[in-house]
Amino acid sequence: MSLNQTIVALDQMSLDEIDLFLSHPDNTLPIVKIGLELFVKYGPDLVHKIHKDYKKKIFLDLKLHDIPVTVERAIHSLKNLPIDFLTIHISGGEEMLKAALNEARKSIPDCKILGVSFLTSLEEKDLKTLFGITNIDEAFLRLFGVAESSQIDGVICSPHEITLVKKHFPRLLVITPGIRFSDEINSQNTQDQKRVATPKDALNLGADFLVIGRSLTKAINLSERLKELASYLSQ
Repeated sequence: MSLNQTIVALDQMSLDEIDLFLSHPDNTLPIVKIGLELFVKYGPDLVHKIHKDYKKKIFLDLKLHDIPVTVERAIHSLKNLPIDFLTIHISGGEEMLKAALNEARKSIPDCKILGVSFLTSLEEKDLKTLFGITNIDEAFLRLFGVAESSQIDGVICSPHEITLVKKHFPRLLVITPGIRFSDEINSQNTQDQKRVATPKDALNLGADFLVIGRSLTKAINLSERLKELASYLSQ
């Protein structure tokens, strides 16, 4: 694996901070994630700017979830945007996923559609309280099965579910957030992420892409963090 499979999340950043981060001489990471907050605030102009000025691929993390026709029209509104990945919630159901995929193939044909399972901010107790889930693996497998049957390109899941996807649905790409460096996990500095792993552990489990945010964007020494990341990826 290489740095080309690392997606850096630009969440909770100002435009000046984004420019400073992307202009860093050691920052050669090719894919950036623009989440809901940034897209609502700055819109398509930010997507065009980052793609044009910094030659980055764009992961647009909108986590779309609505009735099929609304999701379909939302994706149509993204027509011709230079995005390579777009997220939608698997729990919207197979009909919604298929409508999203069909529209994406027409409006943003080079974009991969990725299904979000359960948010990595949720713990086991949250899944039980919200959804009555007691068998975690079974719940995830049901969601991944819907993703597979709808023929979307991949899924978003925490490091804890990578093995499930790769064993039962090997066609699906696995994009894994909740990535933290060893010192952050040891000090329990994982912010709102609950189901986390180091880059090395996630890669060993079979992740195709890693999503890393504040561990890089808020790093005191970005160059050192990037060297550390590169060493993980070269092992």
